[in-house]
Amino acid sequence: MEQNNYRISDAVPEMPASFDRRVEDTLKAVCPKAASERRVDAHRPIRLNKKAWIAIAVAATLLITSTAVAATAIIRHNYHSPNSYMIHDRDAREQTQQAIPDIENAIASAKPETGSYSIQMLPELENYDELDGLREAHGQPAYTEEDWGWMRSIRPEIEEVLADSSTIIFNIRLHTDHGMCFGWSGEQSIEGFCEDSYYTVGDDPTQHDLPVGEGGINPNSVTADGATVYAGIDIDDLNEPFPTEGTIHVTTHIHLRDNRVESMNDVGLLAVLTYSFSFDASAGADAAEPIVTERPLSGSVVLTVYTGHGYENKQVSLDGVVLLETVSYRSTGIYVTYSVKSAPDGWKDAYTQALLEPAFGDEARAGLDLVCVPKGSTNEDDRLQLGSPASIPWNEFICIVPVFPSEYEALKAQGLELQLVYRAIGSFDGEPAGTDWKVELPAGVGEYHIRAGEAQTLGVFELPLP
Repeated sequence: MEQNNYRISDAVPEMPASFDRRVEDTLKAVCPKAASERRVDAHRPIRLNKKAWIAIAVAATLLITSTAVAATAIIRHNYHSPNSYMIHDRDAREQTQQAIPDIENAIASAKPETGSYSIQMLPELENYDELDGLREAHGQPAYTEEDWGWMRSIRPEIEEVLADSSTIIFNIRLHTDHGMCFGWSGEQSIEGFCEDSYYTVGDDPTQHDLPVGEGGINPNSVTADGATVYAGIDIDDLNEPFPTEGTIHVTTHIHLRDNRVESMNDVGLLAVLTYSFSFDASAGADAAEPIVTERPLSGSVVLTVYTGHGYENKQVSLDGVVLLETVSYRSTGIYVTYSVKSAPDGWKDAYTQALLEPAFGDEARAGLDLVCVPKGSTNEDDRLQLGSPASIPWNEFICIVPVFPSEYEALKAQGLELQLVYRAIGSFDGEPAGTDWKVELPAGVGEYHIRAGEAQTLGVFELPLP
């Protein structure tokens, strides 16, 4: 059966209020195209514009404040993802007590070192005439050294690298006396993205692609003396396993663009800054080997299934369906992944997509929710607020439990419980949606108000700790 990458969350313009998904939902409110694309295709490069970065920064501020929970061994970090964590620089994390020791240790262990750099201004590029003509077509004056020559003095410096077995994130500081030109309020407004990146290992000259999926100038970083370029790489997008030992040498091409022309592609290109740096790959090693467990399901569940032209609630038998649970132990949290290992005859890809659609408890999103609480707890306040990676394949459910390696031992005596629950659409535009409900969606953009129905428990498991 043809695989459909459409996710039901893309059809929900009303923003959920739940705390643990505020980053994604705030992004959807201010930058729906970027939010939609990151859910539609998990392997497609995404470029976040200024408004999206501001949204993420606001949400991240709310999401990474740490407080201890009395009478338990759990520390509530309210942490969403490595990406949201790295939006704040080291000084800001420490001054506001947002720093998580295990992540800080991983960042320090990378020991990044700056390398060589060079810059090519617009007149030095092969397609100069074409690009300069596009400036004029967008109502902007032609390139002149008087306006843009200051960019030749930009000096890049690697600030931080955070690597784990799923993500690589690096922040590059651009030192310049014209730092405020990277802001949006001045006469000049510069954006920067890391393009055409690759890495080599040790003395081996073999180049390996390093596709940057998310990035741009971090608006939190803009000061009079410079700005920071952020780049995030999903390791699943690589064509081969990323090394966990040796020295990694990264070369990236930072495309500096005029926002007044176009920030999301090279129509507004002003200069290309080529920069190399290195870091220690061992910083990205997992804290322990992953634990893989088969979780057989039984009974039945009402799924909300995308039909290609609408949705329907459908009662589906789970007898014979086996989930594969993979628990990975990283410096950036415990990653819990579910996929369908096996299913009986008659099971469809559309059922897999529906079953594994991430909902995380949002009232405005149908799908799967993972509830993590101290073992035996029935107190809703004990629920940990889970995070998620930047992208999730259509046939997997992935969440991040905000528990870190230095906390494992203290938690073993108490234990953590995972409750796997599913909610189908319970109402659509104010009308109830029962077991046999279905709706046809007209072509084009529409606004639909969805509410999830009652929770259907699929299983309760103990979270294994190494």
